[in-house]
Parts: sequence; structure tokens; C-alpha cells
Amino acid sequence: MKWKRREKMRISTIDAVRGFALFGILLVNVLDFSLPMLYVDASVFAKDGVDRFLLAFVDIFAQASFYPLFSLLFGWGAWVMFEKGGERFRVTFLRRLLALLLFGVIHAFFIWHGDILIGYAIVGLFLFPFFQASAKTLRNWALSLWSSWAFGSTILMWLMWKVSGDVDFSEPELARQAIANYQQGTWEQIFMQRVADWLYVNSFTQTFIFILTILPFLLFGAYIAKEKWFHHVAQHRETIQKWCIGSFVVGMAFKLLPYIEKNIVTEYAQDMIGGPALALFYLTAFSFATANVIRFFSPVGQMAFTNYLMQSVICTTIFYSYGFGLYGKVTPKQALAVALVVYVMQICWSHWWLKKYRIGPMERVWRWMTYGKKKTT
Repeated sequence: MKWKRREKMRISTIDAVRGFALFGILLVNVLDFSLPMLYVDASVFAKDGVDRFLLAFVDIFAQASFYPLFSLLFGWGAWVMFEKGGERFRVTFLRRLLALLLFGVIHAFFIWHGDILIGYAIVGLFLFPFFQASAKTLRNWALSLWSSWAFGSTILMWLMWKVSGDVDFSEPELARQAIANYQQGTWEQIFMQRVADWLYVNSFTQTFIFILTILPFLLFGAYIAKEKWFHHVAQHRETIQKWCIGSFVVGMAFKLLPYIEKNIVTEYAQDMIGGPALALFYLTAFSFATANVIRFFSPVGQMAFTNYLMQSVICTTIFYSYGFGLYGKVTPKQALAVALVVYVMQICWSHWWLKKYRIGPMERVWRWMTYGKKKTT
């Protein structure tokens, strides 16, 4: 009985991190849902000091931190699934990734171009060679891959900057086109814009970069699961505390760099080094959270897959022409206010839903596609 209570708290803690991550990812994504962030900086739409303050807040505490956090959780979940999966785990996990890929394709091309599910489904394939690895091997591969890629690419960016100086990557004409299509376009025009946006950020080169960026966090999440940090928090408290403090110091140091000297190198290092470090801080900090905080966030995290997709459905309905057509018409503070309202609704709905049902609706579908009918109840 005592073991079951510890197991329940472990699951609740991880679900709470997922729930918190959903809020962070929404704060970042809502600016893309509502404004042509792919092509121009959101500051173009800032009207006053409040807008600029909120954009800086999101930039420091959310931008480039929550997709690594979800990656850590994905790797953690994959390893837990492996330990419970038995002989057929590899087949089961492959079915899980293929189902995720299908969901991602539907999400990316029929709801919102900024889908992350396709990427996780692809990078998840690279976990297969590591499922028999030791904890030390997982940790070493994760840290080696991340440090070599993050710091190596930052040095390359610095060399390019020394040669060419700051480069303006904005595309105002493409931004105007996106506003016209999402704000007033037909279903067909919105679909074609969605495809164009997806292709803009998902070239072959970008896919390779995405794999190098995400895989280390999947491996480190698997390392944490194998070491059972969240199984026995008290036993690992000293280790978790060291990672928590260290990741916070590194994360904030790099996150604040562009506010000391703004150029393409400091902005790149902010995302590539500061963002992931802060993600690890968020994960480890939740091991010290109170029971009330865990209970508050865990239901929305337990339904993370459903809530992630619903964020896209709700926000595109608000901002695209087939809904209220507010795309390009809002300021950053208005967009972030929408995010806050949507998230509060999801918290209330998730608490209500899980009082009646064991898992979320899309979790049920995904589980059925992974295991078959026996695992859906």
C-alpha cells in the first residue's frame, strides 16, 4: 500500500509537469496562432510598454524551454513504457509512434502548421538503439549530443556573425500574405497557407537540426526514468537539487544574454542553451512542489494530448477566418490574455472530466491505436 502511494505521487508529479508545460507552450504558440511570427518579430505588433514587457517575459521564461521539457517527458514516458512493455515492447512502441505520426499529419495540415507531434514521432525512432543502455550511457549520450550540437552550432553562428554581421530574417511580404489568408481566406486558402508555413520551417536541413536538438532531451528523460528520480524523490533529492540549481543558473545566464547585448549570436545561444537548461530546471523544481500545486496541474497534464490538440482547435477558431477572424488584429497582450483564458478553461474541464473518466478522449484513441481494445479502459 505504501509503495502504491509513492507510485501515485510519482505519476501525479510527472502529470503536473506536463500540465505546467502545456501552459508554457500555449504562451509561446498563441503568438503564432494570432500573428505571423514565422515571418516578422512579434514586437512589430506591440503597442505599448505592457506588450513589450509581456513579450520579454515569454521570451525569457517560455520561449525554447517547453518543447525541450516535453521532450524530457516523452523520453521519460518511453522508458517507463519499455520497463513495463515486456517482449512485445518494440512493436508496441513502434505502433505508438506511427499513431503519433498520423495525429501529427492531421494536426499540421488541417489544424495548425506548428505541430510538434510529427517531430516526436520521427525522433522517437532513434530511441530504439538505447533501450538496453545503462543509465550512465543514456546520460553521457544525452549530454555529449546536446553540448556538442548546442555549443558547436553557437560557435558557428558566431563565426558567421563575425563575417556577415547581423542578418534580418524578416519576410514582411510573406507576413502580409499570411494575414490576408488566415484573417479573411477561404478554407482552401487557409489550407494552402498552412502547408506553405509548414514547409517554410520543415526543410530537410531543418529536420536534421530538429533531430539533433530533440534527441538529447529524449535520452536525458529516459536517463531520469531509469534512475527513478521521481520514483524515490527523497533518495535522489541531493542529485535533483544540484541539477535544479545548476540548470537555473545556466538557463537564466543565457536567457538574459540578448538583454545585455542583442545580436543573432546571443539570441541563438538564448534558445539553444538557455531554453533547454531552463526546461530541466522546471522539471526538477516540480519534485519540490507542494501537494496542492501537484493537484492543481496534474489533471490538465494527465490529459496533455487532448489538451494540446484542443489548444490548436480553439485558438485557430478564434483567430482564423472560419471563426472570428482575429488573426493579425490583436496585440501581444490580447493574444496572451486569450491563452490565459483558454488554459483556465482547460484546467476546469480536465478536473471535471477526470472525475467521470479515467483518461482523456484523445488519450483513449491513442492508447487503442497503440495496444488495441484491452488497454482502453
